[in-house]
Amino acid sequence: MNNSTSEQHCNGHVSPSWLAKLRRARFTHLLMTLSLLLFLSPLVGNFSSQLGGTIASLLVISLFATVLVAAALAVTNDRRHSIIAFVLAAACLILTLLSLMSDFEILHIVQYLLTIIFLSYVICLIVGALFRLKRVNYDTIAASLCGYLLIGVVYAVAYSLIVEINDTAISVGNSDPAFEFVLRFGDHQTAASLYFSFVTLTTLGYGDITPVSMPARMLTTTEALIGQLYLIVLVARLVGLHISSEMNVRQSDTRDEPGHDRDRST
Repeated sequence: MNNSTSEQHCNGHVSPSWLAKLRRARFTHLLMTLSLLLFLSPLVGNFSSQLGGTIASLLVISLFATVLVAAALAVTNDRRHSIIAFVLAAACLILTLLSLMSDFEILHIVQYLLTIIFLSYVICLIVGALFRLKRVNYDTIAASLCGYLLIGVVYAVAYSLIVEINDTAISVGNSDPAFEFVLRFGDHQTAASLYFSFVTLTTLGYGDITPVSMPARMLTTTEALIGQLYLIVLVARLVGLHISSEMNVRQSDTRDEPGHDRDRST
C-alpha cells in the first residue's frame, strides 16, 4: 500500500505506466468489483428462471472471479504474498467451478473453507497495511471500504458452509413458498447469503432469517461485533491520520508565509 517509486521498479527497470497506475488504484478497482458482486448478483438471481440456473450461476461466478483477481492484485507488493494470493485465488475459482458441476458435499465444504482462508488472508493484509500507513489518500479510503465489504463476503461464505454441514442451522422464513431462498454462495443463489451477512454485519437484524444452531448463533454474534469494532477502530485511525496530515500542512504553510521568520526573530 506504500505508493513510493520503489513499487515502479522491478529487477532494475521501470514498470510500464499502465501497471504503475493499476498498482496506485488497486484498492479502488477491488472496491468496484465488490460493488458489482453486491449489486448484480441479486439481479442475476432474480432472473435465474429466465436465464437458466447454470447460466445464472456462471454469471455470478464470473463476478466472483473478478473479485478474486482484484483481491490478489491488491496485495501484490511482496513476492511471497503475491504467490500465496494468486495460488489461493486460482484454487478458489477452480473449486467454485467444480462445485457448480458436482453435488459432492465434501467438494462444497472444501471450496467454502478455501474461499474463507483466501479472503481472510486478504483482509489481514489490508488491515495490517492500513495500520502502518502515515498518510490518507483516496486509495486508502477505498482499501478501508474493501476490508469492510470483504468481511461481509467472508461471513456469507461461512454461513453457506454452516448450512452445507447442517441444513437446519439457519431458519429461513418466507411468506411466498414458491420463492426459493437458500444460503448458498457460489451460484445463482449467492445474493441470499450476502443479504443475510450484511444485514448481520450492519446489525439491522430484520428477523426474516434466524440462526438456530449454536455455531450459527455464535457466527452471527462475532460478525456483528467485528463489524462494529472495524468501524470504530479503523475509522478513528483514518480520521486521526487525516487530521494530523492537515495540521502538518497548515504548519508548513505558516512557516512558508512571508515575514514568518522575521516575526520569530523579533
